Amino acid sequence: MWPGAAVLLLDRLIKGLHLTMSGDRTVRNSGMAFGMFQGNSAAILILSLFLLAACFFLVRKSRPSGLSPIALSMIAGGALGNMIDRVLYGYVIDMFPFFGWFVFNLADAGVVVGAILCGWSLLFRPQDWSAKEK
Repeated sequence: MWPGAAVLLLDRLIKGLHLTMSGDRTVRNSGMAFGMFQGNSAAILILSLFLLAACFFLVRKSRPSGLSPIALSMIAGGALGNMIDRVLYGYVIDMFPFFGWFVFNLADAGVVVGAILCGWSLLFRPQDWSAKEK
């Protein structure tokens, strides 16, 4: 789906530009959100693969409509963007500070926005998640 592809492509482009322009001043995040699994790339990669598999399974088993396929593709695009960083560098490149509390990247934003859209559609449009008819 195009929103996930857009998240992935823009994430890779922005990170590449950031690395080119900032040199050694980039934030290297070896953990996940809120410092979870700090320095444990293997666990994070396994969790990311599980997340991607869950997105794929939900798209295959549900009748994608409304926000559900958009939300799942954004989560998948963000997860893939950060997985690529972990495989290439052993950490995720973050560059956008959020009120001095944490630093994030476009892939993180894709995952968060996708999760919010998932929650909203589950609460207010449960029919978007109904089982596929055979």
